[in-house]
Amino acid sequence: MPNPTISLCMITKNEEKNLADCLNSVKDIADEIIIIDTGSTDKTKEIAKKFNAKVIDFKWVDDFSAARNESIRHAAKDWVLVLDADEMLDEEGKKAIKELVNDKENDAFLFLQKNYTNESNIAGFVNEERKKDGKKYAGWYGSFIARLFRNKKRFEFEGTVHELVEPSIEKKKGKIAATSVALHHYGNADSNARKKKMQIYLELCKKKVKRSPADSSYFELGVLQKENGNLEEAIKSLKKAIELNPRHSMALYELGVIYEKQKDYDKAIKNYTESLRIKENSEAFQNLGVCYLKKGMLKEAYRNLVKAVLLNPNKYTIYNNLGAVMEKLGNYGNAVQMLEIATKLNPSNTIGFYNLGIALDKKGEFGKAIPAYEKAVELGHSKSDEIKKRIKQLKSIIASMPSYRYGFNVGG
Repeated sequence: MPNPTISLCMITKNEEKNLADCLNSVKDIADEIIIIDTGSTDKTKEIAKKFNAKVIDFKWVDDFSAARNESIRHAAKDWVLVLDADEMLDEEGKKAIKELVNDKENDAFLFLQKNYTNESNIAGFVNEERKKDGKKYAGWYGSFIARLFRNKKRFEFEGTVHELVEPSIEKKKGKIAATSVALHHYGNADSNARKKKMQIYLELCKKKVKRSPADSSYFELGVLQKENGNLEEAIKSLKKAIELNPRHSMALYELGVIYEKQKDYDKAIKNYTESLRIKENSEAFQNLGVCYLKKGMLKEAYRNLVKAVLLNPNKYTIYNNLGAVMEKLGNYGNAVQMLEIATKLNPSNTIGFYNLGIALDKKGEFGKAIPAYEKAVELGHSKSDEIKKRIKQLKSIIASMPSYRYGFNVGG
């Protein structure tokens, strides 16, 4: 039986700086390359043709989903792989994709989009340095997004700006599975370019609300307003989406995110809970658990975080939070277990290593606490000076305790 085939589907406009890197990263697993060009005036189309891409001109209609769906329409292979020109795959990701297309059970796969940036204050920032073309990035913030799915299933993208295929797959009862495939995304690294892009997106969504004042339009607008920091406007838009569709679970979820950001944990809990009544998802359970943790309601925090981990057992931040709950309950052994999983899942997990150091420290395992603390310092934890002082204290304690002298290699 022949191996399943892959159509790489992309949309472009003036991407001559990025396109070759993107296509070089994926050319050996793509059986065909479909590029929908929305009006390039640079060398984008010439570069695409060097990779034997099928280039199709498409008039821009202020709708990213329309362009994405046009690309799928031309795809002839078994699976559709979607990339943007400023994204790349690594060798590990390509190897995984070759295996995923042999899957008999699932219809789509989520990839972890790593958005590289030097803005460490962005929510969900992971301190993991990366270099590309002589530029250095301090780390990334991520989101899971479906970018590989079966072709000829009538799956379509939805959304004017933050276009997603997941809602269509779910409506058609398709199965979506999470993977560890990383999408390396460099397009949001320039904060000024990112702000300009967001402003354009915001205008597109405002036009859509006027043209089609449906719940989906208000939801898209609310999410963009939230991302632009216009939280009060975002609340109004999301509430309007819920008014039009009381079962809009994602609008309720996003409202929860805003209230959590504003430290209004009671309202956040209410919205996350209502969202989960309509549809369960790992992110909402995790955020609900964190809100209960912030309120000191540890049993409720634990219960919701366990539900989150059952739905997504590979997300390190859930284990970070479970470790924090266990530490506050005084259950240092279980805290250590959770945090060891968290740091294995993400070896650049600064918070995880710091919390692991604290749990081991409180458990009295000073020799093991030191390397955890040292790793947190190496990864650039904001409390590095305090951590260094504690490391020094622990080394002094160990040096004065005969039972420790032979058990651990303390160092300098």
